[in-house]
Amino acid sequence: MFALHLGQRQGDILTLKWSNYKNGRIRLTQSKTGRKVSVLVNAKLARVIEGLPRSSTYMLTNSKGLPWTSHGYGASFRKAQAKAGIKGVTFHDLRGTFITQRRGEGSSFEDIADIVGLSTKDVSKVLEKHYLGSDETRADGVILRMDQASAVKKL
Repeated sequence: MFALHLGQRQGDILTLKWSNYKNGRIRLTQSKTGRKVSVLVNAKLARVIEGLPRSSTYMLTNSKGLPWTSHGYGASFRKAQAKAGIKGVTFHDLRGTFITQRRGEGSSFEDIADIVGLSTKDVSKVLEKHYLGSDETRADGVILRMDQASAVKKL
């Protein structure tokens, strides 16, 4: 849920502390780039966050109430994938899904880049290389807008 609603890397999500969450926002400094990002938490993720135990300074903890390690989380993630029958995807693909969904909703490359902490060029690369190479919905939108423009000109 955190990856799908925040668009951040696994390492940054696993190290989120309760102090990163204030006034409906998650604020963090990305470990890979050092870039500071502030993401408004949507209603769905807010409900998840409100249901989390506050037994640690970390928001996400393992079954023992301890912060996740990268290896421990990775192993649990792979087990959950196997149980669900999901193959061929990684946790990082959730970040790509976030980018793709936001673009599909009409968000600009600049707005997406601000949230995920990438350059607009990198957002474009993610979309082109992995996710939107053959997005029929976006392609259909081009033709539908063309038809709408033609209809307006006829009036």
